[in-house]
Amino acid sequence: MDIGAQLRTAREAKGLSIGTVSQRTRVPARALSAIERNDRTALPPPAFSRGFVRTYAEEVDLDPESLVRDYFAQFPAIAPPTTSVRKLPDASWQEPSRWGGMASAVAILLAVVVAAVVLGRRSETGTELTPVGTTGDSAARAVPVPATPAIDTPTTTPAAAPLASPPEPLTVVLSMSRPCWVAALVDGQRTIYRVLQGGETATLAGKSAIAIRLGDAGAVKWTINGRDPGTPGENGAVRDVRIDLQNATTVR
Repeated sequence: MDIGAQLRTAREAKGLSIGTVSQRTRVPARALSAIERNDRTALPPPAFSRGFVRTYAEEVDLDPESLVRDYFAQFPAIAPPTTSVRKLPDASWQEPSRWGGMASAVAILLAVVVAAVVLGRRSETGTELTPVGTTGDSAARAVPVPATPAIDTPTTTPAAAPLASPPEPLTVVLSMSRPCWVAALVDGQRTIYRVLQGGETATLAGKSAIAIRLGDAGAVKWTINGRDPGTPGENGAVRDVRIDLQNATTVR
């Protein structure tokens, strides 16, 4: 008898329906049906589905550790995905063109500034050195140019720095000791739906409510608004918790 059939037989022997087991364990009914069919494709990743199988086995009084081991031993191992490394293009040939373009831009900018300064001075003075006709000694003379008046540079008041946003009233920090499936909704928006690896930390910040589902509660350490409420559950246990402004100081 395969493992899914063992679980179904144990459930029927206790007179339980799929719906009743789902209500008691908080495991979705469709996941329980997939476990009994040995349909791995209809289950979430192993880090999450192992908790489902363990919880189901405990509910029907079967050995959870051996059931989890034997259940997943039925399926072939899945090779980890290979990560392709994309070779970056050689940027050495781009370097001369880039520096050449910068030099051209600087040269054009300097030319524009010099031209603006010269035209500005001419428009301010209104006079230039003008050659005057020679007198008896045939010496050329020039009319002096009036000195350019000093221009006061207006003082620019620096813009005030923007005020920092106030912290959110709800902050939950999750720290993983081993891989664990996590689904999280912050103020109704899904922010996490994946396996968090061992050593990984996730911060959830919201205004009114944070809902979290943990596939292996014993693998998680957490804080709520800086408070340590203790481990959220036992190893392999599935935990659903909702944290809001009313219960943030009492959730365990």
